[in-house]
Amino acid sequence: MTSNKQEKSLSQKSLEGTALLIVTRFIVRMIGFISVSVTARLLTPEDFGIVGAASLVIALFAVLNQVGIGEYVVRTKEIDEEELHTIWTFRVILSGGIAGLIFLLAPWAAQFLQEPRLTEILRILCITSLLGSLRAPAAEFFNRNMQYNRILFLAAADKIVAVSATIIAALILQSYWALVWGQVIGMSFAILSSQIARPFKPRLTLSRFSKLKNLALWTFLVGLNTYGVKQVDEWIAKRASDSAAFGAYHVARDLCRLFVAELLAPAGQVFLPAIAKVQDDKEKMSDAVGRLAGAAFIAGFAVSVGIASISNELVYLLLGYQWGQAIPYVPYVAIGTAAMIVCDLFQGLYVVDDKQNISTRFRFGRLLSLLVGCITAAQTTGDLLHIAMTFAGVSIITVALELSWLFARTRYNVALLPRVWRPLTGAIAMFYAVSAVALPQTWLLPVVTGLKVLVGAMTYLAVIGLLWLIAGKPKGGETEFMDRIAEYLKR
Repeated sequence: MTSNKQEKSLSQKSLEGTALLIVTRFIVRMIGFISVSVTARLLTPEDFGIVGAASLVIALFAVLNQVGIGEYVVRTKEIDEEELHTIWTFRVILSGGIAGLIFLLAPWAAQFLQEPRLTEILRILCITSLLGSLRAPAAEFFNRNMQYNRILFLAAADKIVAVSATIIAALILQSYWALVWGQVIGMSFAILSSQIARPFKPRLTLSRFSKLKNLALWTFLVGLNTYGVKQVDEWIAKRASDSAAFGAYHVARDLCRLFVAELLAPAGQVFLPAIAKVQDDKEKMSDAVGRLAGAAFIAGFAVSVGIASISNELVYLLLGYQWGQAIPYVPYVAIGTAAMIVCDLFQGLYVVDDKQNISTRFRFGRLLSLLVGCITAAQTTGDLLHIAMTFAGVSIITVALELSWLFARTRYNVALLPRVWRPLTGAIAMFYAVSAVALPQTWLLPVVTGLKVLVGAMTYLAVIGLLWLIAGKPKGGETEFMDRIAEYLKR
């Protein structure tokens, strides 16, 4: 009885944690979107293209600071302070080296992206790389202890300060430099807030580096690869177009990151600490992974195909009619992004099984495929839409191959096809149902968008539910959702 209560408590905490992290990430992204909306009205279209190009390098700073401190804090049962200080020290040293490298290579990056003004911008933004490494691991400890409400407050506070600084700077400077100084001020505040949230007195040491170098190296390579997978199409798109055209493509990618990545990715952040607690029980692990797989596919198809179904309304409603050029890219980018995020949800399984090397091979295979595919599309036609199509196609194929191997060749023994075909069928039905909705053009755009979302959601849930009942109510994502609904109704 006690064991069942513990499992229920863990499952409930995981579900509540997922909900809180979804809220956290969505709030943070919405605050950022407000910043973009305001600054976009203060900058020229050419400036907006420069900002999009600079963001490619800004994102590189963020991922290169990851050397395993989060993974270590979350998955380690007994934290060794010496090991924690070693990882923190290595992150500082690595970040300093990266900042220096970016400073030296800034002219080359500006030339590659065909934006000479980026040289000075990148040399200022080097500061954020070093500042980011100085943060205390407060959020990581909150995640370890499943204190997701504290993660929400910390992330929201950091974002509000950064956005406020950016908007104020934009009003004063009236140029893209506002975004640069907003980043610097925001990162500086993040150091202070992390220390306030959970004080951490770092000590420079590399005494345990020999023991932790595999984790640090793996996390660094995964971070570098993750950046490449997420940004390689944008690098190529910028090379193949001017700033105005790239701005539309970049905005489409940002929208999809907001509504796809920020709604799906938090489940993976909760999944790792939850799985780590039952990793010694094969049966419980298989059941948990199977349920997550089903739930991930249900959510992934719903979000990605749902966005594809209302791409016109979404762009016009959130960005305005001047951004119509971004609409064709949204469906393909949304589907490709969802495929990669769903796959990333299961990366924690490689960590639990100590098979990070296999994960790295799959990731670099995906990166190489995207690189070759997008370059081919750019050189063949030079059309950004073809780059978006390639991004979606390569993402789906490589993710399908990796998940097929992961579920078939490891101890989890989870059948992939039964967990895919029901949400896939529901997604197809949803797309055609939404496409068939014809409303008067005089209706307000928010009303039209809301009705289409309602029709799509009802169709999707009805088809999945019916197919699940016909199949005999097998264990999977539907079971997980039904259990959570039943628990909620009993409260």
